Amino acid sequence: MMAPHTGLERRVIASLDATPSRVPVVLGGCGSGRTTLLHALADRLGRTSCQYIDVERSASTPERFHDAVLSSSPFIDPAATGDSSQPTSARDAFDRTLAFLQRARTPDGQAATFLLDEVLELRTFENFPGLRQVLRELVQAIADSPNRFVCSSRYVARSH
Repeated sequence: MMAPHTGLERRVIASLDATPSRVPVVLGGCGSGRTTLLHALADRLGRTSCQYIDVERSASTPERFHDAVLSSSPFIDPAATGDSSQPTSARDAFDRTLAFLQRARTPDGQAATFLLDEVLELRTFENFPGLRQVLRELVQAIADSPNRFVCSSRYVARSH
C-alpha cells in the first residue's frame, strides 16, 4: 500500500479548482502511486462527483470503451435524447464518448470530474478507421469542456 501523497493531492485539487480549471497530468513509472493518487482523489471528491476510468483495462475497442465509461458513470448527460442505440462504428463510439465526457453533469447539475488512468492507452484506437488523431481529439475535447479532468500515464517521454 502506498503512503498518502496529501501534498500532491492538494496541488491536483488546486489545479481543478482554479479558474479556469487546469488539467493536471500525473506522470511516473510503474509503482510510483499514480493509480493510488487517483483513487484517493475519487474518495476525497466523492464518488458521485467524479468517475475513475481505467483506460488501459477498458480501451480494447472504441465501442467497449464507450460502454465501460457509460455503464459505470454516476453522471447524467443533459443533452441525451433518450436514444439508447448502440454505436454504429468505431468513429461513432468515440464521438459519443467524447460528447459524454464534455457534457456530463452530476445528479445535482454540477460539473463532472473524470480521472483518466493511463490515458495514452487510447492510442490503440488509432488503428481503427477514421481515428488517426484520437489523442489530439481527446485533448481538444477536454480543453473545450466545462468538466474537470485528471490524466495519468506511465509514459513520461510520450506525455511531454
